[in-house]
Amino acid sequence: MEGKGIRERKRAETRQRISDHATRLFERDGFENVTLARIAEAVDVSVKTVTNYFAAKEDLFFDAEPLVLDALTDALRRRGTASATAALRPLVLGSPLLAAPCPWDGTTPGTWEAMRVWARCEEDSPTLRTRRAAILRSWREPLAEAAGSPPWAALAVGVLLLRHDLLQRGLLDGTEPAGVRRSVETTVGQALDALERGFAPR
Repeated sequence: MEGKGIRERKRAETRQRISDHATRLFERDGFENVTLARIAEAVDVSVKTVTNYFAAKEDLFFDAEPLVLDALTDALRRRGTASATAALRPLVLGSPLLAAPCPWDGTTPGTWEAMRVWARCEEDSPTLRTRRAAILRSWREPLAEAAGSPPWAALAVGVLLLRHDLLQRGLLDGTEPAGVRRSVETTVGQALDALERGFAPR
C-alpha cells in the first residue's frame, strides 16, 4: 500500500511539473508557438511521458477546467431545497476564478496580471478559442444530470459563456478588478435572475 502511495505522489508531482513548465512556455511564447517536444525538453521527460498525462497540448492549457466542472456539479448535487440557479450563483459571481479560493476582494495585482497574461494567450490562439467553446458545450450534459433539467443546463452554459466573455474582455482591456466585478455582477447577475424566473416552480 505504501509503495502505491509513493507512486501516486510521484505521478502527481510529474503531472504538476509538466503543467507548470507548459504554463510558463505558453505565457512567454504563445500557445501556438509551443510544441509538446519543447514542453518535454523543459521538463526533461519524453514526449510520450507528456502525452501519458495530457492527451493534447490544449489539455495542458485547460488543465483546471475539469476541477471547475466538478465544483459546479457538486454545488448542484448538494443544493438541498435551493434552486439550481441559486446553487451556482455564489460560484459564478463570487470570484474572478470559477471554483477557486480567490474572492474579488482578495485578488492581488499579481494574480490579476497573471490572469491577464493567460487571457491574452487564449485570445491570441484560434485553437484555444475553439477548445473553450467545445469545453463549455461539453458541460451541458453533466450540468443537466446534476440539475435534473437539460433546458436549464443549456441556458446555464450560456450564462457561463457570458461570464467568461465579460471577464476576458475586462482583462484584455486593462480594466481593474473592481470594474470587471461590477460588470460581471450586474450583467451576469441579471442573466441569473432571468434563469431563476424562467425555471421557477409554477
